[in-house]
Amino acid sequence: MEKLDLDLGTIIKLVIWSIAVGALLYWLEWSTGDILGWISNKVASIWSWFAGTGLNYMLLGATIVVPVFIISRLRRR
Repeated sequence: MEKLDLDLGTIIKLVIWSIAVGALLYWLEWSTGDILGWISNKVASIWSWFAGTGLNYMLLGATIVVPVFIISRLRRR
């Protein structure tokens, strides 16, 4: 495992950015739960799309992309 290179300047930058982002979140009245809920909703909607019609479109695209890829590899030989 690689050692983190944290000098005093890096620590000060992290503290300043943490305060700035915290102040922005306070001003926007967002909580950690709001942000985590938004992320989980986005992941759930992407999964829902993928499990629904997204998989069909991906397979449809693969029927065109995979043969073109194979033919282009064979032509390079």
